[in-house]
Amino acid sequence: MMMNSSIRCLAAGLAVSFACAGCYAYLPPDPPSQPLVGRTIEATLTDSGAVVLTAKIGPQVAQVRGRVLSVQPGAISLAMDETVQRDGDGTPWKHEVIEVPRPLIDAVAVKQFSPSRTVLFTALTSVVMVAIERGFLHSGGANAPGTAQTGTPGAK
Repeated sequence: MMMNSSIRCLAAGLAVSFACAGCYAYLPPDPPSQPLVGRTIEATLTDSGAVVLTAKIGPQVAQVRGRVLSVQPGAISLAMDETVQRDGDGTPWKHEVIEVPRPLIDAVAVKQFSPSRTVLFTALTSVVMVAIERGFLHSGGANAPGTAQTGTPGAK
């Protein structure tokens, strides 16, 4: 019984920590004029932007992600976290600074907390935890009532 309650506490603790961590999504800035400096963004490049920046960021890059260091009328300076290729593969960066000219950017999205994704993730995690508890921990095993071993092994 003690083991069962400690496992339940552990499962509840994991579920709460997952819920507190939250899920994030890249969404258009709201309002569009909000300051970007210090925020983590995803800039989607134009086709020509991907070609022009190939020497700096690599081939076939569709999006660049990173923290905005500065915004000028003609460019955005990023401490790069990741580039995402057209096939969806990502390449991590170690905060190298890249300046992306604004005409090469098709769209900008800001990393924001996503309540809907967090609720969905928490609900799915809870369902999995309950299924594990019901399937594996509810009853049975060597310590279940009525499974006590008696006698000496090998005795007839």
